[in-house]
Amino acid sequence: MDKKLLLLAGLIVLFTGCGGQGPDLKEDADKNKTEQNQTTPKELNATNVIVKQDNNKPDEADLADTTIIKVTEDSMNDENLSQEEEKINQNLAESLSKNVVHFDFDKYNIRNDQIEIVQNIANLIKDAKGNFTIRIEGNCDEWGSDEYNYALGLKRAKTLKQALIDLGVDANKLTIISYGESNPVCNAHNKNCWAKNRRDNFTLLP
Repeated sequence: MDKKLLLLAGLIVLFTGCGGQGPDLKEDADKNKTEQNQTTPKELNATNVIVKQDNNKPDEADLADTTIIKVTEDSMNDENLSQEEEKINQNLAESLSKNVVHFDFDKYNIRNDQIEIVQNIANLIKDAKGNFTIRIEGNCDEWGSDEYNYALGLKRAKTLKQALIDLGVDANKLTIISYGESNPVCNAHNKNCWAKNRRDNFTLLP
């Protein structure tokens, strides 16, 4: 009998102890759940901030499109500028080809009746824009030796170059050459033809 009472009392104590732990476990579970609920919004907020920052960054595709547009605009501007310069140079070349300075027989000084032509050439060169060079080409008639005519053609080109510089043309835009008698515009053997060959021509160089 005493043994049964003792066993019963032990069981009562055991169950009473387990029942005492129940509220503590429940309280810990509620506390963990509360902490999780409090932590989750913070993590979500952090994520939202990151997403918002990423949305403020330029899209790579947009950057690529912007670059393409800029390159296209630059190319169009360069093309337009190139076309404009080409048109200016073409007009200058045509105008220069119409201006020829003639010289007297065996002379390289500029005649009075050629001064207006020289002034016109100077104005054409000064008004033109862009990078270019004007080649002054000295020419002679068929009288005299090749060496003599080459030297005479060079003197005619030098004289005209200096005249243009005196009229305000940039010396860096001018270069000279002599063709002597090798580049005639008239091949007849008479005074009229020889007079045409004693000249300075002008060629536009890129």
